[in-house]
Amino acid sequence: MSALTYETEATAMIVGVGLMGQFLATNAPDWLGLSKLVLVDHADEINVAGNMTPLTQFADSVAAGGNTEVVAETLNVSSEEEVAELFARHKNIRYIQHTAGISPRPLTPPEELTKEDVIGACEVNLWGAHNILKQGINAGAFGPRTHGVIILSTSATVGSEGRASAAYEESKGGLMNLLTLQSRYFLERHGLVLNGIAPSPLRGPMAAQNPVSAGRLQAVEDEMPIGGLTEPKHIAAATMYFWSDECWSVGEVLTTDGGYTKHKPIYGSL
Repeated sequence: MSALTYETEATAMIVGVGLMGQFLATNAPDWLGLSKLVLVDHADEINVAGNMTPLTQFADSVAAGGNTEVVAETLNVSSEEEVAELFARHKNIRYIQHTAGISPRPLTPPEELTKEDVIGACEVNLWGAHNILKQGINAGAFGPRTHGVIILSTSATVGSEGRASAAYEESKGGLMNLLTLQSRYFLERHGLVLNGIAPSPLRGPMAAQNPVSAGRLQAVEDEMPIGGLTEPKHIAAATMYFWSDECWSVGEVLTTDGGYTKHKPIYGSL
C-alpha cells in the first residue's frame, strides 16, 4: 500500500515539456492512472535525448500502449487569448506542473542587459505562470478541488552563486512572491493548492548554453553533498508529493538540490 494517494481517471497538464516535463509525462499516466494528459509547449519540436522531436510525436509515444489520452498543444504562455483557448478545450484539470521559463543572456552583468531582456524574462517566467492560473480560473477549467498546481519556481542556486541570468533571477523573484504571498487566496477562493519546487541545475540544454555555464554545472556536481546532480526523477518525486491527497503544504517552495545550497561549515584555521 502506498503512503500517498491520488484521484484516478483525472486530467493532468504539463506546461513546458523540457527534461522535467518529459520525465513526468512519461511516468505520470501510470503513477496517477490518468484518463487524459495535456502537454503544452511553445515549440512544435522539443529536444528529446538530444534529438529534435515533434511535440505531437512525443505525445504519441507517451500514449502508446496505455489507456491515457495524450494531447499536444503548442502556444505562447504569455498570450491571454491563446491560453484562454487552451482552457476552453481542456476542462477539469486536477494536476498541473508548470516548468515553462527562459534564461536570457546567462552570465551577463545586469548593467549590460537590455529592457527587452528583463521584460522578456518577466513576461514568460512570471506573467506566463500568472496567465495560466488566471485563464484556468476564469474558464472554470479546474476541478472543484484541484489537488495541486506545482510551479518550478526558480533554481535553488539563484542568490547563492550568481550562475544564472540576472533577468531570469529578477523574474523568478516575482514568481516566488506569487507562490508564497498569494497561495492562501488561491486556496480559499478557488481551491487551488499552489506550491513550488526550487531545483539545482540539471544537465540539459538550458543549463549548458555555453562552455562557461557547462563548466559551472560541473562545479556544482563536484560539490554536491549527496552526490551527482539533480535529475528529473527528483523533481518528479517532489511533484508527486505536492499532488497527493496527503499534501498539507500550501505556498511552500521545496528546495530540491541535494544539499548544495546549505551552509558549508569550515573548521580549523582560516
